[in-house]
Amino acid sequence: MKKLYLPSLRGVIGKWTYYSTVMKIKDVVDNNRIITVAESSDLYTKNINEILQREINPKRINKISKYLLENDERFFNSLTVAIHKGNPQWYDIDVDSYFQIENRKITDETIQFIENKFGILELSGNEQIFALDGQHRLIGIRDAYKKNKKLGGEEISLIIVVHNNDNKEKTRRLFTVLNKYAEKPKGAELIILDEDDCRAINTRRLVENHPVLSKQNAISSSKSGNIPNKDVSSFTTLVTINKINNILYKKRPNFYTKRPTDKELNMLYDISVKYWDFLFDTFPEIVYFIEDKRNIHLNGLFDRNSETGGSLLLRPIGQEIIAKIYYEFLKKKEIETLKSKIKKIDLNLSGKLLKYLFWHNGKMQPKNNELKTNIFKYVLGLNVDESSFHKEMKKLYESFGDSYSEIDKIN
Repeated sequence: MKKLYLPSLRGVIGKWTYYSTVMKIKDVVDNNRIITVAESSDLYTKNINEILQREINPKRINKISKYLLENDERFFNSLTVAIHKGNPQWYDIDVDSYFQIENRKITDETIQFIENKFGILELSGNEQIFALDGQHRLIGIRDAYKKNKKLGGEEISLIIVVHNNDNKEKTRRLFTVLNKYAEKPKGAELIILDEDDCRAINTRRLVENHPVLSKQNAISSSKSGNIPNKDVSSFTTLVTINKINNILYKKRPNFYTKRPTDKELNMLYDISVKYWDFLFDTFPEIVYFIEDKRNIHLNGLFDRNSETGGSLLLRPIGQEIIAKIYYEFLKKKEIETLKSKIKKIDLNLSGKLLKYLFWHNGKMQPKNNELKTNIFKYVLGLNVDESSFHKEMKKLYESFGDSYSEIDKIN
């Protein structure tokens, strides 16, 4: 890409030095000089970038493009972008000591301030520049320019920060601040953005670093905790991993509003890793599934389907319930006992144990969440009000026109 010289103002706020400048649309768009965060491999890994890409709303893109093409009074807020790689250079513009404003000589202190703030920013063309704020506007600009090249000479405002690859957390936090409060994020987007909540931080670490959860098919691109029906290959979701972290950490709500120390984060991360290692070690079939192997069997065909439902292990709710049970056995220091017992349970949704409660007539059953956990507590020998449990199970079966026979505990 060609070298650019941009007239700029330089400022400082907090721990950031930033440059305010303008750039022609054609220089922004040609060769994708400025890209979205999801198009960069710098801040996040491929799994997370795929989810970020899904956050791009085509309807917003079309509205922005149409606005640029049809409105003569078009105007945009500044795009905030980060420069990575390359070697951007800043050149001060000297202000002569006799410089005057309205025939009045300004003070040396003011001259020094102006000299430090006003200059030229040189871009060599080797930089990677990604938009921290204004990703929809950026893609809308691309679309409009593609349809009308005359827009190329128009200028848009940029605020530029220099990104340090050795301190990604700082740039991620800026990305969070710029996006978190503009339009309240939720679900997977919030987990990706949050740099204070240890659950979210460790969710990303698991997806990036865990030998199984970092595999290609491990994480659905779903923005919620549910895996779409058409997605038959993904194992879990970011939201589910985050919920499981919450189950395992057992902290008060205000604990998650401030970033813990690195030592605390690592201790909590180890708790998460141990749960997932337990699950994959106990049920290696899950790893085979993630690796896209088929015809796997575990008390029948091991899959997720719309007819029988497949295995509860491949459903987010199942992963969460097992985490709750795991936590109970962990408190008792009886994880090996859990490991031997839970293998004996038929986890097929249409099987004798889970039918009606989890699955019926081709659909997941959304109610009775407490009972869904209690059925595992009961069969695994954890403390539960047995009289109340059997009463609720009998009521459930009768609602489906069936009679309930008490289920056996696992020895």
